[in-house]
Amino acid sequence: MMHPDRKTKTGLTLIELLLVVTLLAMVSMAMYGVLNNGLRIWQKITRQLPQEDAVIFLDKFSRDLRNGVNSASINFSGREEELSLPTLVKSTRLQNTTVGQVTYSYDPQAELLTRQQDDYSQVYSGSSQGSLTQSLTNIKSLKFQYYVFKEDDGIYFWQDTWQKSGMPPAVKVELEIGDGDQTRKFIQSVFIPIAG
Repeated sequence: MMHPDRKTKTGLTLIELLLVVTLLAMVSMAMYGVLNNGLRIWQKITRQLPQEDAVIFLDKFSRDLRNGVNSASINFSGREEELSLPTLVKSTRLQNTTVGQVTYSYDPQAELLTRQQDDYSQVYSGSSQGSLTQSLTNIKSLKFQYYVFKEDDGIYFWQDTWQKSGMPPAVKVELEIGDGDQTRKFIQSVFIPIAG
């Protein structure tokens, strides 16, 4: 028989309370670990790698040179930090592939290599509005060189400027790109089929 003055107490004992708090802490730490690892993986996947950008940029450079065209009105010009050539370009204005001019230029102060593309009508109108410009950042050094045949000696050699008419048989680019505290060097030589 129950005593009428005694009330039944419902609630948690101290041990039960400590057990619940410990379980919540363990579940919270496990969830934090999973989210933290997921965030780090996502950051690694979405991080742009400078060397990947350089490889893509050099692929475009090679394609521009291989697609070079002989043009009486758009000249090939080359210096150590700038190169301009007539080549096939995809015009967003004309919605077609056409002859145009691509210029690669390096700004050492800004550590920036840019590629500017103008279609035929933009070159002749002197308007660069609507021209397609792409850039590559963190460039520590860049040097274009041009393959030249020296007729007197019958030898080929690389020089820093192109001063002849037409296109050189090949162009070489050497660039160093910063990747955090490291510097990666890329060298690519491209032979131009139409220079023959």
